[in-house]
Amino acid sequence: MKASILKKLNQTIEEANALKDKKNCEKALKKLQEAINFINLKVKEPKDKQIEIENIKNVMNQTYSVQINTIIQEAITLTSQKEFNKAKDIFQNALKVAENINDLDLKDAEIKELNLLISENELEQTLLKGVKLRDEKNFDKALEIFNKELSIAEDIYNSGSKFDVFFKIKDEINLTYSSQINVLVEQGTSLKQSGNNTEAIKNFEKSLDLIEKYFEPGTKKTEVNNIKNLVNEIYSNQIKPLVEKGKNFSKQGEMETTVSEFKNALNIASKMLDSDLKNLEISLIAEVLNPIYIERIKPIIDNGNKIIEQEKMEESIENINEALNIFREALDIAKIMVNSEIKKRKIEEIKNFINKTCLAGIKVIKDKSLQYVVQKKHDDAIGELYSAVSLAKNMVFPENNNPELDNLKNSVNNIYTAVVEEVVNKGNKLVEQKEFQEAINVFNEALSLTNKMYLTDEMEKEVNMIKSLIYETEVKLLVGKGKLSEEQKVKEKEIKRLKKRLDYANSIEDPDRRLEEMYKVKKMIDDVHSEEIRLFIEQGNQLAGDMMFDDAFEFFEKAIKVNEMMEEPDIKNKDLIKKSYKRELINKTKQEIDNKKFDNAIKSCNRAIELDEKFVKAYYFIGLAYYYKKRYDSAIEYLKKAVDFDNNLVKAWNLMGLSYEAKEEYENALKFLNNTVEIEPNFADGWYNLANIFKQMKNFEKAIDNYKKAIEIDPEFAKAWFFMGSTYFDNNDYRNSIKHLEHAIKLDSDLTQDVNPLIKNLKDVIDKLQESLSLSFINR
Repeated sequence: MKASILKKLNQTIEEANALKDKKNCEKALKKLQEAINFINLKVKEPKDKQIEIENIKNVMNQTYSVQINTIIQEAITLTSQKEFNKAKDIFQNALKVAENINDLDLKDAEIKELNLLISENELEQTLLKGVKLRDEKNFDKALEIFNKELSIAEDIYNSGSKFDVFFKIKDEINLTYSSQINVLVEQGTSLKQSGNNTEAIKNFEKSLDLIEKYFEPGTKKTEVNNIKNLVNEIYSNQIKPLVEKGKNFSKQGEMETTVSEFKNALNIASKMLDSDLKNLEISLIAEVLNPIYIERIKPIIDNGNKIIEQEKMEESIENINEALNIFREALDIAKIMVNSEIKKRKIEEIKNFINKTCLAGIKVIKDKSLQYVVQKKHDDAIGELYSAVSLAKNMVFPENNNPELDNLKNSVNNIYTAVVEEVVNKGNKLVEQKEFQEAINVFNEALSLTNKMYLTDEMEKEVNMIKSLIYETEVKLLVGKGKLSEEQKVKEKEIKRLKKRLDYANSIEDPDRRLEEMYKVKKMIDDVHSEEIRLFIEQGNQLAGDMMFDDAFEFFEKAIKVNEMMEEPDIKNKDLIKKSYKRELINKTKQEIDNKKFDNAIKSCNRAIELDEKFVKAYYFIGLAYYYKKRYDSAIEYLKKAVDFDNNLVKAWNLMGLSYEAKEEYENALKFLNNTVEIEPNFADGWYNLANIFKQMKNFEKAIDNYKKAIEIDPEFAKAWFFMGSTYFDNNDYRNSIKHLEHAIKLDSDLTQDVNPLIKNLKDVIDKLQESLSLSFINR
């Protein structure tokens, strides 16, 4: 670009800036437009032309902003002068100027600010109308305007804009309520002075309602106290003449009229607002009224006491009820006494009379009921307890907190529980005999008995237990009739039907109703799955009972899968499956160990551990299988896991000792076997195994001591007798040896077939030797 052109251009821009600084924006903008025209005419390079025009347009944008600010200041001045309509027109002019800005961000910012100012101007104009209405004491219309404005201002304020008028409106609202309260109090005071107390109180109460509703607690504490005092002063002035009249009637001995006047005074005092004055008025009334009531109560209580002091009163329901009626009459009078410590004490005194009277009768009835229980006369026992329950209902306790009534209800339930238990045991015996239909009838009889019980958690448990027995027996009946597969098909059809219903529920448009319906249907599907699981478990149990373990396990696996399919898998179902599955895995393990299929036994136990990693029996039987396989280290490893979960598992400690014995680690063997007999001192095998270790260690005395302990516990323990005889032989005590060996043979003739003739020969040799030695001594 030529220097001359650039010089001319800069000169024009400087002139425009000077005009802008003097707020002569129109001329400045004209100069800048001239500069753009000059560039278009003189500058040939497109790039240079574009750069210079952009620069000038930026200056023009700044000039528009200055022009807008100038207009805004003019409009704000008009707003402060209450010329709201003129200010609005000025703001509209500023909006037109803003439309000329070609920088979109700047343009949006200017328009946003202008719209905010326009809103503020309109709210200020409306606010003025509200203030005028308030000054005219037209509070409701003023508040209507202010609240409408507040809603608009709040939206603007919540959008993040700085909007001071929002707080100004809130202040005006508070000021309006304060003015309304002041007017109400002034009107109330005027009405009070003119004797129109009813209308005065209404005004005062309305002012208190406004304070409570529209002001933070404590902000108008002084005003509240003053208003309360004005209200209470009116009531106090109404009470005084009634009290005076009551006192005069009392002096004349007209007690009914006295009570009537003081009741009227108390009725007015109860309307007073909470304050020291109210408490004083009530206490003054109580000083006169309560002694009158106490005088009325005294002879009534005396009559009640005469009845309960009669000999064997507690054995007569008629006497008890008569005394209770009398005490209740006294209690009714005590309850209408004026609130005070004397009233509390009197009510408590009468309650104690009522409760003691009831307890005396209840004790006799309970004793009689207990005798019937001992005689197995359950119906008579329950009949007596129902009488006691009726008495207990007369006792005076806080609502739903009568311990004696609860205790009696539990006693009734306990008797029914005992009866139910007898019926259930009868049903269980029928189940064992595979008389399933008869068992179901008996269980239903037990269930009907629970209907007579009081509703408690224990009763619920009893009901659920019986229902579970009925269901399980029904499943056994189906299995016995071979109809299990039919029942399973019914369950499958039911699930299909419910899934269609679930699809419909999912199509409901209302989200809340859709969720509610879907939850309901899913719960129904889960209930059917629960029944299906019980069928699978029972089928598995039946097959396992016939030693068809692999087939049984398939049904247990099916039950697990169905439980996992449920929307909310049931912990109870899972526990039922695991209980049966684990039990039958162990039964299969025992069979496999008996058949010397040790690897299969270990596999079965490992599946049991997958179901329950703390299943002690599985670890024990794995240890046992490894012991028989002569893999003693593996046996010890699993047996240690067993005792980690159950430290008192004697047979695991014993087997670990035997494993160490097999490894010829006798010290370790002794350690574990000693644990065995410490846990269970009457475990004969433990003492026997300890003796065997000592025998192998050539410690014959200790071996004999431990064999003795084994046969003290089990006198028919043939092996212990036999090896104790063997140990005596090792210790050169041949006579004791022969004695114990012969006893072992008597207990188990098969135990020592090869040894038996040798024992006889040895005995003959010893006898001959003894005879020869005796002769030698005689012929010495």
